[in-house]
This record gives sequence, structure tokens and C-alpha cells, in this order.
Amino acid sequence: MSTAEEHEHEQQSFWERHEFKFYKYGHIYAVIYGQVVIDYVPHQPLRRGLKALLIAYSHVLSLLLILVLPGYFVYHFRTLTETHDRRMQLMLYVSFANTAIKYATVIVTYVANTVHFEAINYRCTVQRQRLETAFQGAPRQPKRSFEFFMYFKFCLINLMMIVQVGGIFAVYSAADGPVVSQVRLHFAIYAFVLWNYTENMADYFYFINGSALKYYRQLHLQLMELRQQLVALRPGGMLMEHCCRMSDRLEELRQRFGEIHHLYAESLQMHQFQLLGLVLSTLINNLTNFYAIFNMLAKQSLEEISIPIVIGSVYATGFYIDTYIVTLLNEHIKQELEGLALTMRTFTEPPATVEQCLTQQIEQFSLELLKCRPPMLCGLLNFDRRLVYLIAATAFSYFITLVQFDLYLRKRS
Repeated sequence: MSTAEEHEHEQQSFWERHEFKFYKYGHIYAVIYGQVVIDYVPHQPLRRGLKALLIAYSHVLSLLLILVLPGYFVYHFRTLTETHDRRMQLMLYVSFANTAIKYATVIVTYVANTVHFEAINYRCTVQRQRLETAFQGAPRQPKRSFEFFMYFKFCLINLMMIVQVGGIFAVYSAADGPVVSQVRLHFAIYAFVLWNYTENMADYFYFINGSALKYYRQLHLQLMELRQQLVALRPGGMLMEHCCRMSDRLEELRQRFGEIHHLYAESLQMHQFQLLGLVLSTLINNLTNFYAIFNMLAKQSLEEISIPIVIGSVYATGFYIDTYIVTLLNEHIKQELEGLALTMRTFTEPPATVEQCLTQQIEQFSLELLKCRPPMLCGLLNFDRRLVYLIAATAFSYFITLVQFDLYLRKRS
């Protein structure tokens, strides 16, 4: 390895040195839960036999989760919700409703994966890799923010997995009778698999959106650099040549902007129904969390607090944070689009000496930014931080209703 290569290797961050290992881990994690379609970066095509085997495995696992196992749990519904503690029974009903939403999200995810198989691979994964290559020499500052978001998501998901495994062991050690414990253990494992199934697609959406945000920021820095060159233009013999070069550069940036926005819009459109399921799951989890905290405070005794309730409360908090950072990425993308529009406004007052070709490119880019609007979730909701606050407010409203039921049950007992 030469001295220059060693210096470049030392400048690389931990993420850049091990990036493909993270992507490989994510792909293996997705394949285990039947998400063969999820591939973070293009790689050498699998052998036809192995690929067919993995696709068949994904279909069998998906149909098992969707068609076979739900019948078993519906049959044992009374066993799942049977308890002498009426408060705990209400918690079990809410937990069952949350799993039902996960189940509906799994159905939507399975259908979307089947319908958008080629689109996910070619319109998202390959397009993202092309943009990654195009921005290879771009400013590095946005990469650090992207890496932080990826680290945070990676640690949060693994922490939530540990919490859920702890919940499964807590259910296993509960003394509710052999039949009840066995059915609830199976249900806890089923809910864990459903969460992993849907979380794989949410992670992929998060990865694509995080990449789009990084490219938007790199594009913005390149646009600001071009603006400085425009301000520095002076009349002279080389003016026409400089204007032509800047016009070509601005056209290139405009085309890249279109590619980035298409990647972002395509990803949101393909995953919008899964994201709607994520929003509803977050709502139910917040409701569960509020009620669990109230339940613990109402008992006023740490010895009487159920371990599954504590674990469920921690999991609900993590789930809310997970949804928050997904919406936070979209909030940053929205802000970056507004920043790009403001920067382009400074281009609309160029020196009087610039050539017509450069003026036309400025007008076209400004018009494209003017027409650009962040896509809405299912045409109903803006997928940004306002949605998370709305979820919390709605969950708190339903929580008040649950408290009223709790007071009613307390009076009857």
C-alpha cells in the first residue's frame, strides 16, 4: 500500500472502512425474516438455484405468518387474555390489538414486496448506488451526519431486539399455568417475528431516505460553491467560457437533483402503506406505554409491578423514538429543499454580464425547485415531526378513555 493510500485509509471513518459489512449484516438479517428483496447495495447476482430457494423460503415464511399461525392464536384468544387482574387484562387486549396492526402491516409488506420486487432493486438500490458514485468527490461533512443516523438506528434496533427477547423470557417464567404460559410464549415469539418482518422494510426506507438527505446536503454545498464562482465573475475575454462552464455545471446539478428527488419520492410511494402501519403501531404502543406508567403509579408498590409491563413500557418508548427519527429524516429533507430554494433565489440576481445560456439554466433550476413538493403519506399526512406530535396527542386522548375504564373496573372490584 502506497503512502497516499495509507493516508486516505487513515482519513476514512469507521463507517467508511466497514460500510459493506454493515450492509451485508442487514441483508442477512432481512433474508432470515423472508425479506430477500432488501439489498442495501448491489452485489454479484446469486446463483439461480440459491435465489429460487431463498424466494421460495420467503413466500413460505410469509404465508405461514399470514395464514396459518393467526388461526392458532384466534382459537386460543380467550387463553391469551385470561387473567384475574382486570388491569392486566386490559393491557393484554391492547397488546393483542397492537399485534393485529403488525399483522396487517406484514400483509401489506408482503404484497408490496411481491409487486415492487424489481422496483426496489433497480429504482432504489441501483439508483442510490449511482448517486453514491456521482457524489464520490463531494464534500464530506454530510457523510458524518448520515453515519450518526445509521449508528443510532443500528444501536436502537438491536436494543429493541434485546428488550423483546427479555420480554419473551419474562413470559416464559410467568406462573400463569402451563397452558396459558405456553400460548402466551408462542404469541410473544410470533409478535417478535412480525416486528422483525416489518422492521426490515422500515430500516431499508430509513437507509434510502438517509442517503437522499446526504445527497441533498452535498448538492447544496456544491450549489453554494457555484454561487461563489458566479459572484466572482468579472467582464473580460474569458467571460463567455466561464459562463458556459458554469451553465454545464448547473445543468449537471439540476439533473442530479431530479435523480435524488425521484429516489426519495419513489421510496416513500413504495413504502407508504407500511409506514401507515408503523404510525398506527406507534399510536398503540404509546397508548400502551401511557397506561403502563399509570398502572405502575396507581399500584404505588414496586413489588407488585409486573416485569412484562415494565419491558413493554421500555419497548414502547424505543418504538416511539424509532418512529421519531424516521420522521426526523423527512423533516430534514423538507428543510433542505427549502434551503436549496433559498440558495437558488440568490442566483436569480446574477451580474448583468452573464451569458444567456447560464440565465436559462438558473431559471430552469429555480422552476424545478418551485414545483418540487415533499410527497404525502397515502395522500393524507405529511410524514414529518408534526405527525409524531399528533400521534402522542392522540394516544394521550385514548389514554384518558382507558383510565376511565380503569376507574370503572376499580369501583366494581
